[in-house]
Amino acid sequence: MSSSRTTTDPPGRAGQRATAREPRGRRRRLALALRGRLRISLFWRTFALLTTLVGASLATLLVLLKVADSAPPEQRLAWEVASIVNLTRSALVSSQPERRITLLRELANEEGIRVLPLEPSDRIELPGLTHRLALLTPRVQNLLGPQTLVSQRVNDQEGLWVSFSIDQDQYWVQMQRRRIDRHFGPDIWTIVALAAGLALVGALALSRTLNRPLADLAQAISQLRRGETPRRLRENLVSEIASVNRRFNAMAADIAELEHDRALTLAGISHDIRSPLARMRMEAELAPLEPEVRDSIIEDIERIDVIVGRFVDFARAGAGTSIQEVSIPEVLEQLSQVYRAQTQSGDLVLNTGSPPGTRWRGDRTDLERLLSNLIDNALRYGRTPPGRPGAGVVRLSVDARRIAGGLRVVVRDQGSGVPAEQIARLLRPFARLDNARGVSEGAGLGLAIVDRIVRRYDGSFELRNADRPAGLIALALLPNARPMGEEKQQQAAAPAGERHHWSSQ
Repeated sequence: MSSSRTTTDPPGRAGQRATAREPRGRRRRLALALRGRLRISLFWRTFALLTTLVGASLATLLVLLKVADSAPPEQRLAWEVASIVNLTRSALVSSQPERRITLLRELANEEGIRVLPLEPSDRIELPGLTHRLALLTPRVQNLLGPQTLVSQRVNDQEGLWVSFSIDQDQYWVQMQRRRIDRHFGPDIWTIVALAAGLALVGALALSRTLNRPLADLAQAISQLRRGETPRRLRENLVSEIASVNRRFNAMAADIAELEHDRALTLAGISHDIRSPLARMRMEAELAPLEPEVRDSIIEDIERIDVIVGRFVDFARAGAGTSIQEVSIPEVLEQLSQVYRAQTQSGDLVLNTGSPPGTRWRGDRTDLERLLSNLIDNALRYGRTPPGRPGAGVVRLSVDARRIAGGLRVVVRDQGSGVPAEQIARLLRPFARLDNARGVSEGAGLGLAIVDRIVRRYDGSFELRNADRPAGLIALALLPNARPMGEEKQQQAAAPAGERHHWSSQ
């Protein structure tokens, strides 16, 4: 918030505009939330496409099978049974009497077909016919005659028993059960379900294989955005993806080298500038000068030192973090002690709040740096304007509460706010709105440091003008930090609709 804030509209008109824009903004947020929840990742789109193609292929194959073979399995079995019975009758009738015993033995041994006389005392089990055998019986009788008997058990012997006659004598043809089973086998829908299951597993594996390089690239970009050094992407893939990965690896290496050089440069600048500043301050305090002149020189020296410190903080905002469990009430209590001089002088009214036991996982230094930059910015630009109670005093509230997966920090002042069209610009490094007035305080890095810290945790940072009372609200969402290098597949596994959204204050 390294800027001064001016209000151009009267309070009544501004309130009316805010009231008119509120329903429109609420509808827009709802539309964005619904759009995010309906968004489907590339992985699931590919999986859905492959599943649709496999399903269409199976349906087409099933239709072709039905058209090519319209006869049910019971009818095919009835044709085979009728052929066996007719051929057996013909062979027995036409063979020599001395060859019939040999013929019957060969049928039993080679084809599993036995021919036995039908006796009146035979125990025929007809009521226990299975569903398929019940469907087979009328078809066999239609081919061999209505007097034909069909049973699955005769004299306690299982099989497919079919009666026939030679002259006036009645006989049984006993066939093994495998002749029935090989015609029916598994149900067609069982085969279709098995094929569909295998196809879905294959589509899932293929989709994962196709989308894995993109997921790795998205993860590496997320790590680079947080200021981490991403692991090197594979380059032994298909030519198009390998080319992208090679360029990304080269870019990541260049950025890492640039960050290292910048850190060294800023460390050198800090040392080279602060050492002369310390000597200048000592000389100013010992020199025989008027108190007003001495205080002015020391104030300028301190202002330069603060600006140098902002540069160093901006560089350190991209450095590695020390992950630990941070007690938020302790941090806020320490913050109150840091700004005790301003509160005791009446220049600052600071109210901090956080439920007992609130904790956050991250770098404590990052959190302290974030809060101090927001408070320092409010001390420069968040004073209550003239004409309102407590004019000239900075009235600031800091609230930190635990939310699902992180911490929500709200810092609110009662100043003049900033023009809405300039809010996004304030998050850029060295961006200030007070250049026209010649105000030289600050380097325009306070909010840039806050935004950079928040982005390193994959969080969100937002500035918003308040209505009642007027002022500026800074909202920061800090997710709990993950260990460095931990894999995080953010865009391919989670829908965009599950991102955190700011709630109205």
